[in-house]
Amino acid sequence: MIMQYIRKVRTKELVEKLLRNRLLAIVVGVSVVAVSFIIFSRIVGLHTVIKHLLNADTIWLLLVIGAQSMAFWAYVIPYKYTFKLNYREAAIHSFEGFNPTLGGGVRYDLKTHLGQRARVYYLGLWEYLVLAPAVLIAAIYGFINGGVPSPLSLPWIIGVPSGFGMFALTLSLRKRIASRFPKSRRVLNFMFGLLKHQDLKGSLLLMVGMLLYWVGELFSLWGALELFDVHLSWFALLLAYATGYVISRRSLPLGGAGILLVALALSLYWVGAALSVTLLVALAYQVFNLTIPIIYRKAVTVFGGLTG
Repeated sequence: MIMQYIRKVRTKELVEKLLRNRLLAIVVGVSVVAVSFIIFSRIVGLHTVIKHLLNADTIWLLLVIGAQSMAFWAYVIPYKYTFKLNYREAAIHSFEGFNPTLGGGVRYDLKTHLGQRARVYYLGLWEYLVLAPAVLIAAIYGFINGGVPSPLSLPWIIGVPSGFGMFALTLSLRKRIASRFPKSRRVLNFMFGLLKHQDLKGSLLLMVGMLLYWVGELFSLWGALELFDVHLSWFALLLAYATGYVISRRSLPLGGAGILLVALALSLYWVGAALSVTLLVALAYQVFNLTIPIIYRKAVTVFGGLTG
């Protein structure tokens, strides 16, 4: 029993060290991207990939960059009010968990502190509270008119209402759950305390910030699609993005690079985009999804920024 515990502790410490290793995070992420690209090129043909790259309408990169910029600054708003920071601090820290040099960054480190861990969960809750209803509408619309495959739309049609039901059930049974699982009691109490005592101004700012963040993300992906002359309906775009987002985790090393790349490419293919171009679209989207936050964070760190 003692040896099992020691092995468990050592394994946990090893995993923590690996997650915090920046070089390893970059190597793993880049390797996944490279392998995915090689396999993709062999499937569709390297000449096809080169043809798509040469025919790309680069003017759409302006939309990709602009939308990612909007998404970055929009996310700073809810982060600021959730973690009680000023705008400069929020801009520096808000995307640390998703950038390629930190391998988990602030979202991982903050989990060692009770209050901060609860705030991480609270912020994630708001992310899904804003995104999920829109995805549900898109899934229902796509299912009715046959615009997307039912195996892709049905999980959302079932899952979103079920998720909200589970959340409501958790709220009502919070004390009972906390008594059954003592380790989660303090985190649950803290998180639901934040939800209960959030003022109207803070709630509106959280909602608006998250809404603008998701809009920026979706417009960025739309720009990446148009870059390679791929046209999808609004509901197919929303379902593809949300599916790729759920399959991967942004807080993985290198911002989920490689994992998100493959997941997004597959989800775009599932909603009707040609396989020969899906990985290029996902790559164009994620390159700026990773680099734009780094550029703004460095700029704010070096030159200062808004305070308050």
